[in-house]
Amino acid sequence: MTIDPSLAELRTELPASLFLADTAAEAAWAREDDSVLTEQERNYAREFDAEAATTWSAGRVVLRHVLGAHLDRDPAGIDIRLDSAGKPRHDDCEFSVSRSRRLVIVAVADDPVGLDIEAVPEPAVAAEALQLVHPRERAELDQLSGPEMAAEFARLWARKEAFLRAMSTGLARDPGMDYVGSGSLPESPHPDVDIFDLESGIPEGHFAAIAFNR
Repeated sequence: MTIDPSLAELRTELPASLFLADTAAEAAWAREDDSVLTEQERNYAREFDAEAATTWSAGRVVLRHVLGAHLDRDPAGIDIRLDSAGKPRHDDCEFSVSRSRRLVIVAVADDPVGLDIEAVPEPAVAAEALQLVHPRERAELDQLSGPEMAAEFARLWARKEAFLRAMSTGLARDPGMDYVGSGSLPESPHPDVDIFDLESGIPEGHFAAIAFNR
């Protein structure tokens, strides 16, 4: 199967296929047609408020289309299961999906992979969330203020969630336990996990990162 042209492929040298969808623009169909979802997925979405349900469903629709193209299968027939940590999985490939408002980003890889995209929050929101990060990261960001601090927090948090997803723990593991750093390059706290910032193709006002568990 070919990928829908509204799903933009992000070209990198990394060992993953990456696709970005703007569900408020070219990929608006993902919000309007959930026919590829299972009844269980639709029921799960109904547990959220209307906007959150639409955002979650659109992300799952995009994921199913990306996996369908990768595996050359009908997107509606792909079996996505949850592991013991609640991470969605498929037996024939590794993948990760992240949502930020209208944006959905998906990675498909051979190794366990974690992916995250974050919109830059308001400075007050970022300042409050600093209590969640590693003490060294907090000290680094405390040296900044206002919009600059908020932007660097978004970069840091994308790295952190990508790492935790690659570890298959997600936020069930305290995000303050592991130092990934807010410098120009991420630092992996685990010898088997590599973390990379994603820059090309990421819309302004957002930061994204990917991690591989080798």
